[in-house]
Amino acid sequence: MNQKSLISSRELKHSLWVVIILTLIFAFNDGRDTFMWGYWFGNFFSVLILVAITILAHMIGAKLAANKLGQEAELEIVSARGIKFNILGARIDEKFNWNIFGFKIRYIPFGAIIGLLFTLMSYGTFYLTAVSTIVVNKIPRIGKGFSIYENKEALIYFWALVANLIMVVFFNSINVRMGVVINSYFVLWNLLPMPGLLGSKIFFNNKTLYVFFLVFVIFFLLFVTKINLILLIIFAAIIAFLIMMLWFFKKEYK
Repeated sequence: MNQKSLISSRELKHSLWVVIILTLIFAFNDGRDTFMWGYWFGNFFSVLILVAITILAHMIGAKLAANKLGQEAELEIVSARGIKFNILGARIDEKFNWNIFGFKIRYIPFGAIIGLLFTLMSYGTFYLTAVSTIVVNKIPRIGKGFSIYENKEALIYFWALVANLIMVVFFNSINVRMGVVINSYFVLWNLLPMPGLLGSKIFFNNKTLYVFFLVFVIFFLLFVTKINLILLIIFAAIIAFLIMMLWFFKKEYK
């Protein structure tokens, strides 16, 4: 497939799996005391639509930002493709390339596995949405070497999550509570500074931006349904900026 295509077949496959996994996580418990197949399936398909919109907005935010910087960004499932560790002086570095009953396994989607396990153990009341990430395929540019500046790369991940904050506002404005819940959890879990997640990628590429955005998101999501949107954005930005400056002078400025 042409690399300039908007979405590759690989990314499409990963995106569909992410949508299915998140739909199972959010739709597992339909909120009823008694289980009814008809109601459960109706809830499942409504959640499926909301999750698809969530992931689509996420991808559009990442791709628009990447395109602005002359790069390419793709969504993929958070996964481990091998194991690396040292034991008794010996280094183990093994890539997954298993064949189980005819199925070839080259990576383990640990985020999806953990998320589904938490869903089962909590009967669908705990939403762990750290199942996907954005990968930037750096394109060398004449006069710019073979990579973009790290802080610019962080902006791609930043705008991918900003797109989901916009969806929080949109769903809140039309009173679709589940849409607000899905996008809120999606942003919060992805901001964790854990390997593979966007939070880690923003943090290690631009710590100042990470601190600002983390504080802004927490304040924004806490009060998005209670305060006028314009005032909320202003207050959240001011508080985030002040905390960012405090952190900068204490940790970064020496």
